[in-house]
Amino acid sequence: MISWPDSYDFETDEICQKTFKPFIARELEHLKAYDDQRPDDITYIFHEHAQRVAHDMKATCLHMGLDHKVATNMYWAVLPHDIGKSRLPLEVWDSEEKPTEKIKQYRRTHTLLGAQIVQEYFHDIEHPFKDLIIAIMAYHHEQLDGNGTHHITGVELAPPVRLAAIVEAFDGWRIWRPHFKDDRRDTSIPGVLKRMRFDKGPDIFDMDLFEAFAEMKMIEYNQDHQEKTAVQE
Repeated sequence: MISWPDSYDFETDEICQKTFKPFIARELEHLKAYDDQRPDDITYIFHEHAQRVAHDMKATCLHMGLDHKVATNMYWAVLPHDIGKSRLPLEVWDSEEKPTEKIKQYRRTHTLLGAQIVQEYFHDIEHPFKDLIIAIMAYHHEQLDGNGTHHITGVELAPPVRLAAIVEAFDGWRIWRPHFKDDRRDTSIPGVLKRMRFDKGPDIFDMDLFEAFAEMKMIEYNQDHQEKTAVQE
């Protein structure tokens, strides 16, 4: 099973720098171009979501006491997690109505599309970073109880993938969508963390990893609140 990536350093590893890094940059540019074709008033912008998730992943790893090398490796590994979305038709996103279960399942095929892109592009390369990004791409919508997209159970999900699922879900639920218009959903940081903790909980998330993530987010939230209060005063 994939573990926390500590056998290489993305910032100095030759394969990471010469092959994976340019690939990630190109794919994020492709995702941005895809976003640019979507309606002007969209709120859930995929390439921006990817950057936020990567930031939160690195911050959580450091908060957990993991090595800076591991945190940086995880940042780069989660950054391209949604590239498969750009291979789906534009019209499957951004509906003003709540998506049906059929549409949700179709959207979630982006997980395997992304993994397939990496497999095909790097078919001749063997590297632990490749294994890591494929696992995160394919399984970041899985749940511990096996009721996720591909019905992978918790015992089959490595810790890096479990954390990616938490961080990715949080950012997705933080963004207001048009179909929330008749919903009083709380999209604040404390509100989303509360929903994840009590409405979703251990059936879906690794709660030890979740609490580490939640603690990191609340520290950021409180610091930001204090800074805004100081400016206002």
